[in-house]
Amino acid sequence: MDLQTIISILSLLGLGGIIGGYIQHLLNQRKETELRIQSLNEDKYRSTLVFMRCVLKPENMNQFNIHDPHMQSLKKKEEIKKYAMEKLTEFYYNSILYASDGVLRKFKQFMIEPSEYNFMESAIAMRKDLWKKGTKIKLNQISLK
Repeated sequence: MDLQTIISILSLLGLGGIIGGYIQHLLNQRKETELRIQSLNEDKYRSTLVFMRCVLKPENMNQFNIHDPHMQSLKKKEEIKKYAMEKLTEFYYNSILYASDGVLRKFKQFMIEPSEYNFMESAIAMRKDLWKKGTKIKLNQISLK
């Protein structure tokens, strides 16, 4: 082998390392972004579920850590339900940006007809959306009623 061939091989190996390192960096950056988005969606879905529970069981509002001064000032069940539904309406319109089609359909169904069944259906849809996996669990297997 002559000197020019050796230099060509070494430069190709160096270039390959640089390209490989750059590709690895891009993949890591993409993974971090996906994890950050998943965390944000999880927080949004958790808040949504809390307000759904407040619509269904306003008397249990104090069991949740809600950082909303107006909500904390409400005492009557009907006031709590009305305010929680108003919050859910805003959550619904905001979720159009990030929620899956399945979540939007189940969320809308809950908004039209708040019930334990529709709450659980929404929660399962959110779970599927967050973890990007199907679930084999049936509603009657997780429902407390």
